[in-house]
This record gives sequence, structure tokens and C-alpha cells, in this order.
Amino acid sequence: MSFKKAVSFIMVLVIMFTSVPSVFAIDPGTQYATASPNGSLTATMYLEGGELFYTVTKGSATIVEKSRLGLKTTAADFYSGMSFVSTSTSSWNNSYSIPGGKKSVNTDNGVQREYVVSKGSAQLKIYMRVYNDGFAFRYYIPGPGETFIDKEYTEYNLPNGTGGWGYPPVNTYEGTWQYYGSSTLDASTVTMPFLASINNNAYWTLLTEANVYNADGTYCPSILTGSSGQNMKFSCAADQAQFGTQIQAALPFQTPYRSVIVTDNLNDLVNSTLVQNLNPASKIADTSWIKPGVAAWSWWSEDYYGDPGVPEGYREVPYTYARQKDYVDFAASMGWEYVTVDAGWVKWTDGTVADLVTYAATKGIGIFIWASPYVHTPYGASRMNLRKWASWGIKGVKVDMTANDSQVGMSFLESTADYCAELKLMVFFHNATKPGGEERTWPNIIGSEAVLGSERYKLYWPPAPTAVHNTTLPFTRNVLGSMDYTSVALSNTNKNTTQGHQLGMSVVFESKISNYADSIDIYGNWKGTELLRVVPASWDETKLLDGFPGSHVVMARRSGADWYIGAMTDAARTISIPLSSLNLASGNYTAYVYKDGASSEILTKTTSTVTSASTLTIPLLQTGGAAVLISKTTVPSMPADPYTYYEAESATLAGTANVVSCVNCSNGNKVGNMGSNAGSVQFNVTVPAAGTYKVKLNYLSTDERMPNYSLNGGANTLLKVKLDSGSWNVVRSHVTTMNLNAGSNTIKFSYPNWGAEIDKLGILAT
Repeated sequence: MSFKKAVSFIMVLVIMFTSVPSVFAIDPGTQYATASPNGSLTATMYLEGGELFYTVTKGSATIVEKSRLGLKTTAADFYSGMSFVSTSTSSWNNSYSIPGGKKSVNTDNGVQREYVVSKGSAQLKIYMRVYNDGFAFRYYIPGPGETFIDKEYTEYNLPNGTGGWGYPPVNTYEGTWQYYGSSTLDASTVTMPFLASINNNAYWTLLTEANVYNADGTYCPSILTGSSGQNMKFSCAADQAQFGTQIQAALPFQTPYRSVIVTDNLNDLVNSTLVQNLNPASKIADTSWIKPGVAAWSWWSEDYYGDPGVPEGYREVPYTYARQKDYVDFAASMGWEYVTVDAGWVKWTDGTVADLVTYAATKGIGIFIWASPYVHTPYGASRMNLRKWASWGIKGVKVDMTANDSQVGMSFLESTADYCAELKLMVFFHNATKPGGEERTWPNIIGSEAVLGSERYKLYWPPAPTAVHNTTLPFTRNVLGSMDYTSVALSNTNKNTTQGHQLGMSVVFESKISNYADSIDIYGNWKGTELLRVVPASWDETKLLDGFPGSHVVMARRSGADWYIGAMTDAARTISIPLSSLNLASGNYTAYVYKDGASSEILTKTTSTVTSASTLTIPLLQTGGAAVLISKTTVPSMPADPYTYYEAESATLAGTANVVSCVNCSNGNKVGNMGSNAGSVQFNVTVPAAGTYKVKLNYLSTDERMPNYSLNGGANTLLKVKLDSGSWNVVRSHVTTMNLNAGSNTIKFSYPNWGAEIDKLGILAT
């Protein structure tokens, strides 16, 4: 089979920007400058001695010094010996919307110059696009037939003294962001995006690429290798070597855009949609079925024991239909849109995904299921499986383990996104390449991971993300598109940020599918959950109020008339937020402020009346943060709780059991010191009728600590509480069932080994 036929088989789309402008001849050696629509940015192409170069300036500042362009193919080596054949220009100014994202309307306003160069009988086209917030170019090889690309000569030659933020190449894009000084950058290979600071932070440039896996044909994602003077050179990522170092090209062929966002302030950087602008328009005419939203998700927080032969941390954890129904119920109570069912659903014995979809629909909840690229497995995202899953009524798929930065890997992403669009399935990719704006073409791509996020807080999978890393992401990875960091982690024992920092992520990080990391049994007892109940997954407007990469970030996002503000920091600081920057309407608003308390595991809430003239002053702890809602109408609150509760400190204590102060516990207290059967707490509960009741134990522990319980003076029964709360300051729930008598009942808890601490007990008729 020829490569051209193979590309057709995997559904590679042939989409390219076209125009019919005037064309005129060019003398060799002439320079041609192309300015952005507002004239602030200029890209100039040079042909000197038969070699092709370009420079980019913004105002009087040089952003990219003279840098080489060219390709080496089996037909011709476009390094030297080239001549200009023709050039032409075109321009456009339009707007478009994508469901979800950092703003409701994107503006696409640019100028393009097409250059045609020749070497002998071979021709190469370069399309240079210039925007007010950046530039981009791509190579186009005309013809019929086929060729191979042996090498790309592209360079980003940055001004001397340039440093920036990046990390070494890794195909999952789960690297820890770090700063590279100019001398370090010269000797480093980094992945993209790479954020460069020009002229001591006078200009910010985000080096990346766009239209990677929905180009006309396929290409590999690229990396940058430094050389003297911060001259960054392109090459294919290492995965391409699995299939040969050459790029196979069915003609005509175009590369992805080599794109650079260029701004003189970080707010414009954060708000850039350059990579989306560089992609073809949507292939989906009716996008009404594409609905971003918030999802409950169990994989991170419920790493169950008891699956022999599978290493801890790799167990397929959502292994019961019944447990996922609990997640559906919680999502519905929160007003969230989805439940993401991770690996393990194939092994269910008590129900099916189709059953769960039916149940969830009665609650207004949609279901995403986990899938893999291994198409010959039950989880494989093959066409046959995708059709079957769509027939069950799922809303989308989480396609995981797609880390393959090769031409073949990009073909899989392209064909998967395209076929999911046919089936009206949303999709988000995990362990996958960085986004390059492809969601403009396929708006059903509602996100990707491509980030070192909360899953790395799990103890078996270091390194854990730091506050420095987290505060770099808004200026780097998240600029490119929705980022499934799976934020708001509370129950991990290796915490290195505050609860305020974690809650701040829900606003700072933009994700069209917000899979919150922690368990419903944690969120049901946490003060910040009431804000998570109202934080949307789509935004109308975004403003960076303050920040610097690796230091801190204060991000404001608008949904309708409500403003949400998220803050995160590395060093302790006090932030001031003048509400005049939000263009509030006249009249009074209510500010709901969730911020760091006295320690990292305490979250406090204040409520105040504010106007557009008000200024919020919020102290942040080291590695701290905050989240704020400014609204006239929205009131954050916890969902109604149907349980009847009994406080542990009001129960009957025996032996060494004692009452301990607990800021995060109900009524401010808990009962502890019950290990080795030395103490116990007995609850006296009353129910109206005999029957089976749900019994919810709220407890705190840092490891697995199973209690015995005695019902109405009977024998002890071991309650298999498998999961800890991660801290003596974080409350977790465990629900079991008990057969209670009409009227009074006693339920006594004790611990045969190490003891947990108990907050309260809840009773609910089934």
C-alpha cells in the first residue's frame, strides 16, 4: 500500500487556506516585509546567496533575529541554491466561536504572504502569517506523487540574553516547568511550548506549533535544540524514530504551522487564540451537542486494595457499577454535567455502562468512559468500539495512553477526533501531545492533558507538581487550550500546596472538561465544595489581573454577569484586587472569598458587599491561594444533605477516647485516641421504623485504619474502611448499611489497631 493510500485509510483531512491574490516576479536577494493588521509586528523574509532567512520585529525591538528556513526532501535540498519565483498577499478579519474555552468569541485577523521558491525544477512554498499577537509560517510542497522529508532547517534565533520557561522533551508532556537562563538554553533541548522573555520581560514569546494533527497529511510534533546565541533549531520528537527518521509525505503536503505568540504583556499572552486561528474552520456544522462541563471522577482518589497481581497505583479502580452510581448521584446534587468512568468498567459484574448511562440520564448526568489506543482490546478506541459505545448513549470518551509524538501517533489522534465527530462523541486525550488549536476544526475535542497534574500527587508516581510549576502553567501550557490538570486534590498525604491553592486552580486553570481529582466522600465534607458547585467550565471573558511565571497568578474569568477570580502563589504574599478592573455594573455585589486560613489545610470563607469601587485584599500563605466569586445573584452553597447526623463529641465516650478541636470538622470537634481498643465512641441513634439504613461514618486518618462496630450491643464487625482522608485535618466519609430497630439503637466504634478520628455519624433510610 502506498503511503498516500495509507493516509487516506486513516482519514487524514486535506484542508488548507487558499486565496487568489495578485502574483508578481521577485528578483533574487530582495527582502519582503509583511506587517500585522495594526502594524505592530513585522516579519521579513530574506533570500541571501540562495539561502532563505527571516526576521521578526515588534515596534523597534527585534523578536527573532535572522533565522534559517528550509526543508530537505528526497526531491530537493532547500537549504541553498534557491531562487524566488513569486509572492502574493492576502488578509482577513473574522470571528468565530468554539464551545467552551477562555472567551466566547475569538477574533481571527491576519495577513498572509505566500512565497514560492525554486531549486532547479523543484518548488517549495512558504506561507507566512502575521497577526497583532504573533506570527506563524508553514511549508507547502506542491505536486502529485510522494516524497520524504529528511530534515527541517527551521530556526528561532532569539536575541542574545534571552531566557525562558520549559522542560526537556517527554512525549506525555508531563514535565516540570523550569527556568532556563540564556547560557543553559544554548545547551538544552526543550519541548514546546517554550516561553521566552525578550529584553528583560519587555516582550513575551511563546514558541509552539499549530495545526499539527489535522494538517494536509501528517507530521511529527517538534522539539527545539539550543545552540550558541539562543538559536533554537527544530527537529522531530524522538518517537518519530520508531517509524524512521524521515517524514513520509503524500503530495501536495503541508507542515504544521511554526507559530510564535508575541506580546508586550502577559494578559495578551494568556488571552491569545493564535493557535486556534491557524487551524481550519469547524468541520461540525451543528455544535449544539458539544457541551463543556464539570465531571465527578473516581480514579485519582479511590485506588482500591484487593486486586491481586496488579501493582498499587495501576489497579483499575472504578470496578463496580454501584460505586459509579454514587458518583452520578453526587454530580447531580452538585449541578455538574458529567461523570468520567475511568479504566475498570469492562470488569463490572453488577451492571454495565449502558445501565449507568440509563440511570445517569434520569439524573441529568452524561457519561464519559475511558478508552485506549490499543484498538484490539475491550477498551480500544477502534471504529467498531466507538460505534458500540455511542449506541449506549455515552457523551464522550477519554482516550488515554496516546503518548506518541510521531507521524503515526498524530494520525491516530486525527482519525479518532474525526470519527468521534461523526458519532457525536466528545473526546479528550490523556498522555497525549500538546494541543495545537485543533479544537477549532473539531470542537468535539474538549480538552487534553499534556501537563504534569494532580495524578502525580499519587505517591507511586513522582514528581509531584509544585507551586512554581503550577504558577507557570497559565502562561505556557494553558495558553494553548483546555488543560485537564484534574485539579482540587485534598486527600493526598504528600501535600505541598494549600487548600486555597487547590481551590484557586478551579478558576485559574481553563478546562472544558473539569475532572476534579478528589473523592465525593471528601468533597461532601469540605467548605470549598460549595464554590465548586457553581464554577462553570466555559467562560465569556478572561483577564489576567496579576502574575509572573513561576511566582504567582491572579486570574479573573467572567461567566454571564458573574466574575470568578483564582489566585495561586509560590511565596507568601498579599494580593490587592481593584474591582474597577472587572467593569462591573453599578450597584452592590456580594464577594464570596475562599482563602488560606491559619495553616495550609484550613480554608476560610468571608462574605462582603462590594461595588466596582471596592478593592479586595487577600493574604496568601506560602504555596497558597484563593478563589473568589463576585455576583449579584449566584449564591454558593452545599447541596441539601438528607442524612440525620449525630456528633461524635456528643456521643458516649469510653476509655481513652477524648474530644479534640478540629477546625474542618462539623461543630469544630472530633473524637480520637481510640487505638488498640483502648477507647470507643457509642452513638445513640433513633429511627422511626425498623429496616435497612445507610450509615455514614465521617472520619480522619492518614492511612488505612479499619474500625470494629457493635450494633445494639452485639458482636464486633470489622468495617472495611479502605481509604484514608490524607490528613488529620481532612474529613472523609464511608457509607455502609445496617439493619436498625424501630426507636433507639446503639452503634459503638472502636479500633483494634491504630485508630482513626471520628467527626460524626449520619443515618438515612434506604
